[in-house]
Formats: sequence, structure tokens, C-alpha cells
Amino acid sequence: MKAIKTGLIMFAAMVVALPALAIDMTAPVREVVEATARNWGEGSSGSEEEVFSEDRLKRLFSADFAAAFHAASKNPPYDIPEGETTGFPFDYDPIAQGQDGCPFKNIRIEDDGDGQVTALFNNRSCFQDSGDAADTVLIFHVATENGRAVIDDIYPVIDGNSGNSLKQDLKAQGGE
Repeated sequence: MKAIKTGLIMFAAMVVALPALAIDMTAPVREVVEATARNWGEGSSGSEEEVFSEDRLKRLFSADFAAAFHAASKNPPYDIPEGETTGFPFDYDPIAQGQDGCPFKNIRIEDDGDGQVTALFNNRSCFQDSGDAADTVLIFHVATENGRAVIDDIYPVIDGNSGNSLKQDLKAQGGE
């Protein structure tokens, strides 16, 4: 009888652990990159979807990233319009990595393991002197929070090297 109880307890522990194994670490990255791509699509105005909406900040980003985003929104790099208390904390698109760009081509999302997801895409091919424009590459640090995958930080890859942490930039701008 004791062996059966022990076996049942072990089985129950494995069943509880299974959902954690099934978490798709690429899902939040894919949603953010694809929403940004739609904003840069042919004929778009660039503001069809708010990539950093309250809903997405709650669902797709860690609590720490969302807090840094909110704090930095109180001190954006431009004047806040009268009657408003916050603004977008960047003067560029941090996913597209610029103020100008082209429709995204050849989007690839790769789970590198250990909470690192890499997004690669070409969003410079429409520029006149683009030639063989290099892919834009972003490294997302994805964590598990409350049983779901969330983006905790984003690092652009510049000339083959990891650039500044987007979350650290937000925290510096927000006064942390």
C-alpha cells in the first residue's frame, strides 16, 4: 500500500510538472515581432498596433520590464502633450531598431535554449543603398512568470555584438 501511495505521489508530481515543460518560450517574442512587422507592412501608417499596449505589457512582458517601461514613460525623450502624463519612452521603434524601415521579410524566431530567443528579420531591403542588407537581430531574454513565458529583456545585436539592454535603458530613463 505504501508503494502505491509513493507511486501515486510521484505520478502526480510528474503530471503537475508537465505543463511547465510545454511552455512555448517563443510565443511572446513571435507576437511582438509579428505585431511590429504588421505596423511596418506595405501601406501601413506605422501605428496600427500598439506593440507595448497595457494588454501586451501584462501578458507578454515580465513585471520588472513592465515597471521599467511605465517609469520611463513618465520621462519620454520628447515633450509630453498637454493633458497627458506619459508618453512612449523611445524616440525610435525598439523592435524594428530605427525610425525608418521597410516591410519585414524573412522573419525567423529561434529558441536558443536557457531562456534566450533570437528574432531575425530583414527590414532594410527597401533602402536605395541597401545592397544585401544585413538582418536585424534581437536577442530576447524570456523567463517564466506565473506559469507563462514572458519577455524580461531585449538586446539588439549590432555588428555581431550584443547591444545595450533595453530594460536597463528604460530603468535609467525612469530614474532607477
